[in-house]
Amino acid sequence: MSFSFLFQMQVHPDNPEIPQPRGPLAGYCAIGVGILLSFFAWIVRTDDLVHCFAVSGFIFSFSGILKGVCHLSEEIVYQFRPRYRSSLMKALKACFNWINVCVAVCLCLVSIKPEDWTHILVACACVMLLTGSQLSGPLAVEISAICENRKMNVAHGLAWSFYIGYLKLVLPRLKDSIQTFCDKKGNFVLKCKDTWKLHILMPLSCTIPDKLEDEDSNIEFLDNLPDIVIDRAGVRRRVYKHSLYAVYDDAKRPHHCVLECATPLLSLYEMSKESSAEFSTEDRLEQAKLFYRTLKDILDNSRDCRNSYRFIMYDDSEAAEDPHFLSKVILKHLQQQEKEEYSLSEGSEVQTDQHKAMSRDPTLMISNDAPRSLMSQQCIQ
Repeated sequence: MSFSFLFQMQVHPDNPEIPQPRGPLAGYCAIGVGILLSFFAWIVRTDDLVHCFAVSGFIFSFSGILKGVCHLSEEIVYQFRPRYRSSLMKALKACFNWINVCVAVCLCLVSIKPEDWTHILVACACVMLLTGSQLSGPLAVEISAICENRKMNVAHGLAWSFYIGYLKLVLPRLKDSIQTFCDKKGNFVLKCKDTWKLHILMPLSCTIPDKLEDEDSNIEFLDNLPDIVIDRAGVRRRVYKHSLYAVYDDAKRPHHCVLECATPLLSLYEMSKESSAEFSTEDRLEQAKLFYRTLKDILDNSRDCRNSYRFIMYDDSEAAEDPHFLSKVILKHLQQQEKEEYSLSEGSEVQTDQHKAMSRDPTLMISNDAPRSLMSQQCIQ
């Protein structure tokens, strides 16, 4: 029971393939381990425990200062002008943690004894040798956490670019484009307005076909919606297109939707094929998941794009075994969407009926009988 609960905590509420943002658990564990080790040190102590803590803290702080000096040499010699515009203060802020410097100075003045320096220098020498030989660099999980927390991943840039440069422009105009299409062609295809959304395919492998019908014969291109024309970045009347597809189920019944793939995933795929990008298949998978999570967070907070899109994220690692894998995934989402929209519309109808009942004008009941006192009614009873 506990394992299932832990698994539920790990997965994203929308898709079990998407990781949750990293939380503070690692920091809490570090504090707990530090307290536990301090307790064991107090049990087996053979020297002044406070002094041992002071020496250890100074070694840690002083090692950080020495690493900052090494980084400063690189920044001054090769990076001073292009990165810091010849500002020494900016270079110092980038290389040193000033709280760390203050702690080291205070400990040196208050707690460090002359006989401690041999141990301090040897420990700092070991730290510097390990750092210089790349044996004590940050772990992969630490780098990943820093990039996620500071929004420095490739996925963050692609998601924001996809939103600012495309979705933010076309999604608010999508329903008008569908309405124009229905007026011209007749509203026999996209009958329910609640499903007038852009369905965006997001395969975790990032392999995106140019023609969806080549990927699955149960998918058929029908027509393009009317062009969305916008003046953008110096380009007059830039054209944005959306395509209408029919997706057939096992009974060959068509299900219609506006469908396209998330083109930034194609960039991730191409990056993984370029050796100069140093972008592995594992990196591509991680960034694809982060792209989905980041883009969903962005669009969930966008009023202009609300209720005009639906993501179809799927793991296509076993797609080669089923020639109709993609159409089944799309149909599953379309059926789920229809159920959601039906339940919402059913709930809104109940609320409307209740509102109508409450909003009726009150009826005034008038009796022709003469008024009676309360005392007379009690006597009758």
